[in-house]
Amino acid sequence: MRDWIAECFDWFDARFEPPSVPILPTREFFSAPGGQDAATAELVLSDIQRLTGIERRIELMPLDVLPEELRIDYHALSATAGTFQESGNSAIIQYDPELMKRPLLFINTMVHEVMHARLSGLEHDIPGGAAVHELATDLGCIIAGFGVFQLQAADDAGWTGYLRQPSRAHALALFLRRRELGIEAVAAHLSPRCRKLLRQAMKQI
Repeated sequence: MRDWIAECFDWFDARFEPPSVPILPTREFFSAPGGQDAATAELVLSDIQRLTGIERRIELMPLDVLPEELRIDYHALSATAGTFQESGNSAIIQYDPELMKRPLLFINTMVHEVMHARLSGLEHDIPGGAAVHELATDLGCIIAGFGVFQLQAADDAGWTGYLRQPSRAHALALFLRRRELGIEAVAAHLSPRCRKLLRQAMKQI
């Protein structure tokens, strides 16, 4: 797994502009105000596209889901947090509006779907091919600088998504090492559990 992560870093960095610093949940990186309306969601999408350098037109639409209080599993946001679909020269991202109550998780979901736009048409070229496309999409978010969001959002939500938490921590550690940064660059935005995973990963590299 570590070898595959390193291979993916090389593959992504050879094709897309690598960020010089990790992206953090601060005003330095995000201009969207707090809120849970569609306009705020659009601003978050715009921030993510700016940060990833993706200029493709992406339409944003809420998923038709039950309100959170009517769902059977109160610990689950929904069966589907977000989706990505091609639509001619543009693309459509649908998202669960309830995610906006948890900004870190919402941004992480949006980045994952935007990463689908970046990798559209390259599914078979990624190391491992189409069979690992969703794994590579999660990993691509970390390589693009959103490792804090990937690691912490999964911890907050109580699920692992496509990558497991140790793999996310290893990828974030590799991101920092390649930029000669230490854990202090991101520690303030991670829970004690995530900091422990990242410290262990930094020692293993």
